[in-house]
This record gives sequence, C-alpha cells and structure tokens, in this order.
Amino acid sequence: MPSVTETKKAIRSDKVTEEPGVRRITLRGQEYVIREITTDQYEECVEAATNEVDGTVRFDRLLKVMTLRCISPSLAVRETPLPYPVYRTLEGIVNIMHFLDLPDEGAPAGGDEDGDDEEKPKTTAPND
Repeated sequence: MPSVTETKKAIRSDKVTEEPGVRRITLRGQEYVIREITTDQYEECVEAATNEVDGTVRFDRLLKVMTLRCISPSLAVRETPLPYPVYRTLEGIVNIMHFLDLPDEGAPAGGDEDGDDEEKPKTTAPND
C-alpha cells in the first residue's frame, strides 16, 4: 500500500496584529490622533446611534458617534464647538479608515488577485 503524505499549508501569521491603525493630522495648529475602533467598540457605536423609537440607524449619526470615539484629544469634552471644516476633515478620515476594504497584501504584484493587469473599479466609503 502506498504511503500517504500529509501536506500542510504554512500560514503566515507574523503580520497579524491586534494594534489598531492610527493616523495623525494637524489642522489649524492642533494635532489630532485618529484610531481605528474594534468590532466591539463599533457595536457600541451602533447601539448609541440607534433610534430608540423605530430601531433604525442613520449612517450620519453612526459616523458622528464613531468620530467622537476615535479622535484624540476628545471632541466630546471640548468647551467650544469645533469649526465645521475641521470636524468634516476628521469625520472623512474616520469614514475612510473604517468603511473601505483593506487591500489583500498577499495579492500578486503588478496586477489584481486574478493575476491580470486589468484594473478593478475603486471602492469608496459610504459617505465619501
């Protein structure tokens, strides 16, 4: 009887990280740090943005709750309102950080995952 050889696929786990993505930006002389939230934190944001009457979640409310959670120094404890252009810039970064699919780092270079050089349509964030 011929011997059966087991083949095991190596799984690269050296790039797996529990650290959230971080981005720093300076607007009007103030440095802001934007951090990705975890899945559990996202669920908390959804719960906070849920309309108690009908159970719906408007995306603009969800994005605002997420923006307040992701930004340091905290926007929620400011004594003066943040200028809207500054807030909108920060909100846009939060939107892109959380609602765009991450690229496949293992995809072949010079093409897409199918191996051809045909460019796929760009994905945009829901509020982009």
